[in-house]
Amino acid sequence: PNEYLIAGNRAESWAALEELHVQGKLKAIGVSNYTPAHMRELIQSCKIPPAVLQVEFHPRLCQTELRKVCEEYEVCFQAYSSLGKGELVTDSVVLEVSKNCERTPAQVLLRWAVQQGVPVLPKSSNPDRIKDNARLFDFTLSDTDMDRLSALDCEHKYCWDPSEVV
Repeated sequence: PNEYLIAGNRAESWAALEELHVQGKLKAIGVSNYTPAHMRELIQSCKIPPAVLQVEFHPRLCQTELRKVCEEYEVCFQAYSSLGKGELVTDSVVLEVSKNCERTPAQVLLRWAVQQGVPVLPKSSNPDRIKDNARLFDFTLSDTDMDRLSALDCEHKYCWDPSEVV
């Protein structure tokens, strides 16, 4: 695919969202799965900056540069797939932290994000897990545990790699 065509499609899509926002049909507009380059491109060309960027975020994918871009342009960085499609709940470091603070591995992973000021979008159809996932605000992970979890960063994506989209 032609990289100019893809970039043009992103720009056209964003212009359509801006128009709907101006018409009052949308209260806020945002993007998902943008890379730092995509975000800079959008910010430089848009009339209305995105309110939110939703991306995969967990201890194995800390998205440091992308978070800095969002912070610089005051875009809410929002996490999805915080459990690494369920694979991170069996990670030995996550399990050890979970045991030490007497919380579920999922709670630890979600708290790790929230404690950094990152809103999370946990997904479950199980009512008990939904209740557990909501119990994130009555405990705090220690700095040591936060560092141990962050040290898992290896830029691993469980979902897909948006950097392959030019």
